[in-house]
Amino acid sequence: MIDRLVRLQWVVLLALALLGLRLTYLQVIRGGHYRALAEQNRLRVIPEAAPRGLIVDRRGQALASNQTVFRVAVVPQEVENLEAVLAQVAQTAQRSPQALKREYERQRSRPFLPATIIPRVTKETAIQLEERRWQLSGVVVTAEAARRYPYGPVAAHLLGYLSEPTAEELPLLKRYGVRPKERVGRTGLEQLLDHALRGRPGGEVVEVDHQGKQVRIVGHRPSAIGADVALTIDAQLQSLVETLFAGQPGAAVVLQPDTGEVLVMASVPSFLPESFALSDNEAIERFFNDTGRPMVNRAADAEFQPGSILKLLTAVAALESRSATPQTVVQCPGGLTIGDRTIHCWNRDGHGPMSLREAIMQSCNVYFMQVGRRSGIGRLRSVWEQAGLGRRAGWPLEEDKGHVPQRRLTEGEVALVSIGQGEISVTPLQAAVMASAFANRGWIIDPVLVQTVAGRPLARRSGRRRLGWSPQTIEAIRLGMEAAVADPAGTAQRAASPRIRIAGKTGTAQTHVPGRTHGWFVGFCPVDRPRAAMAIVAELGGSGGDLPTHIAHSVCEYIAAVESL
Repeated sequence: MIDRLVRLQWVVLLALALLGLRLTYLQVIRGGHYRALAEQNRLRVIPEAAPRGLIVDRRGQALASNQTVFRVAVVPQEVENLEAVLAQVAQTAQRSPQALKREYERQRSRPFLPATIIPRVTKETAIQLEERRWQLSGVVVTAEAARRYPYGPVAAHLLGYLSEPTAEELPLLKRYGVRPKERVGRTGLEQLLDHALRGRPGGEVVEVDHQGKQVRIVGHRPSAIGADVALTIDAQLQSLVETLFAGQPGAAVVLQPDTGEVLVMASVPSFLPESFALSDNEAIERFFNDTGRPMVNRAADAEFQPGSILKLLTAVAALESRSATPQTVVQCPGGLTIGDRTIHCWNRDGHGPMSLREAIMQSCNVYFMQVGRRSGIGRLRSVWEQAGLGRRAGWPLEEDKGHVPQRRLTEGEVALVSIGQGEISVTPLQAAVMASAFANRGWIIDPVLVQTVAGRPLARRSGRRRLGWSPQTIEAIRLGMEAAVADPAGTAQRAASPRIRIAGKTGTAQTHVPGRTHGWFVGFCPVDRPRAAMAIVAELGGSGGDLPTHIAHSVCEYIAAVESL
């Protein structure tokens, strides 16, 4: 009996010892961990989004700013009769009670967190709801900062748009401070510089009870606005160019030829980035389903056959390989026969004898097919690649690289690519970089879009590379480009201006659509001290001597007006 009592005593002592060890482990060793968990269960954060930083042009004009929008939400723990409350809100805001109920169920998460039922109402509606707060238990109307784009669709492809992260993306984005339902950059600069523009979110820390209901507010951390970003873009010139397209699909790129600073990058048709910021789902769906492809940046992320603008590089290949000189004369009878095929000049009656200056001025197909064949595909390809074709231009956003043929070409195919037809394509951005090389007398430049972030200059790569073309070659081609605008017989005469000397080259590229062509203009101004080099394309828009040349005239007139101030 005594032995049993002793054994029982030892069992009890052992159990107490184990219990003591367990309590010591939980309270001393792991106490901090469990205290933190308890604190997390007791405290919650009601997030407050940070206003995004501004995006401004080279003169400080806002391209992306912030506006105050009014949001209507319901706090689940405070609402008494949900159906009655939603019916009254629906009547005031002219919405469907059923739609508000569906949105409430979709947005509801925790009892103390507001569930948004209307993401945006007018100021007048917000005031009406506030006046009836005593009848609308649980309804809160908050004023929040939302993205605003003062120029509407202007430069939308550069700026990009915002949207909420998906459920799949959120775990990764949380590492970078992104919270649920917080809008992040999706494309363009809004995405590229999202980390700087987004700022630091704040919010209220609230204490909740065991049912998750708010007991009291413990503290508040204000949000901090994101960094401002200054671009090289000239907003007024960008707006002018997009307006001049008048709905005609196309693109334009205008660069400063010495620095590579982008003054204009226009793509038409465009979209309204503000529709994404305000979750206008109907508008967003229209943009993505539009057969005109407004979401595509035609200036950098689409390729086109270059047509006659490529004749400038054919001239470089001929002069640098000594296959021709500026004085070499080629007879144009109106076409060139190779084997059993005749490739016609655009002037089927023929241009007669053509020197380089006259051939550029009048865009003679026969001249450039002849000197291109003499140069050979190897020399042509080398010059194309030197000028940046067939590779990306170093653009920080989405960019197509175009296409330069690498296979062996027939004699007829060489003749065609010499005039920009056949197996070759370029982007307007590449074409503008090419135009810059003639404007700055032989330098390839890297396009630059961002000047400063938070007032600090952005680190850049080496932006200029010498091409190695002789000064004589470049000068001979520049003379032909100036004549194309200044001479009454020139194909680009519509670009001429009494205020400023302009050099250019038009192009009309055949397409897969019978009877429809892409119209091109590349050039620079003023001739003696170029401040702008450009490439303009009208997609399926006819001749380069029409709309593209008219736009080039307006760009150079703007440059002249700005320089005179």
